[in-house]
Amino acid sequence: MPGNPRQCRLHAMRCAELAAGAKTTQLKMTLIELSKNWQKMAEQLETSQALLDEERADELKKPS
Repeated sequence: MPGNPRQCRLHAMRCAELAAGAKTTQLKMTLIELSKNWQKMAEQLETSQALLDEERADELKKPS
């Protein structure tokens, strides 16, 4: 599955760091929103991977 939750979280942290030093309120708010979006994507990727893993485990349990 494409996407790496760890990388998404790193992007989220970087956006938060940049937001802390932003010169304008608009830029700060944009970076905070990007940080939240990266975090949400990480969570969604983890959920999707867990569901796929569960489905694969169920398939292995089925008789052939």
